[in-house]
Amino acid sequence: MNQIVSLELYPDNSVLYVYDSALNFSNLNHAAEHILTQGFSGHPRSYKFFTLGECLKLRVEVRCSNFNCSQPEIVLRRDTLRAIVVPFSISNSQSGIAISHMLRMVELRFWLGISTEYALVFEIKLRDDAAYFDSSEHQQDTEGGFTQECCYLTFYPRKDPVQPEILRTDTWDAPPTFNRYTPIESTAPLRLDEQPTQSLPW
Repeated sequence: MNQIVSLELYPDNSVLYVYDSALNFSNLNHAAEHILTQGFSGHPRSYKFFTLGECLKLRVEVRCSNFNCSQPEIVLRRDTLRAIVVPFSISNSQSGIAISHMLRMVELRFWLGISTEYALVFEIKLRDDAAYFDSSEHQQDTEGGFTQECCYLTFYPRKDPVQPEILRTDTWDAPPTFNRYTPIESTAPLRLDEQPTQSLPW
């Protein structure tokens, strides 16, 4: 597994965008219904993934599976609370992939290789490192009902599109008390948008 890049951002409205960088961000389907109970909404070329709670700081790590294997096996981290796989495609291998948030104060573009079809695995957990737990920042977040979270995006090259699937549902020792938490429903049919963009009203 190759780590491509890592970054940290504020996911305003608790949303992380992952999309084909050939698309115009302004035309993405921002107004689509946020399907919180499935943890994401979108189209194979543009997705919105939702954080667990009202997240003030999201650490994102992007990884790519080995291209030498035609159908690499999906392997989940042991420490994540939620995991989802979706089909992801780009218009051509040169267009690249973009990660951003609504404010676009942080926007990252990267290239993976020659493939244009992927299984994209989204994994997320609450930040749980000792440095954070021992900080005044953690205490302030807890008192305000906010979270800091870690997200892992792994791209697996595929010849054929995969079906969207919940690979790991949220598991808690005690019910979470932070803001904006919506549990996902693994039994409900998962929906994808028909188009990656929307027509603007002007």
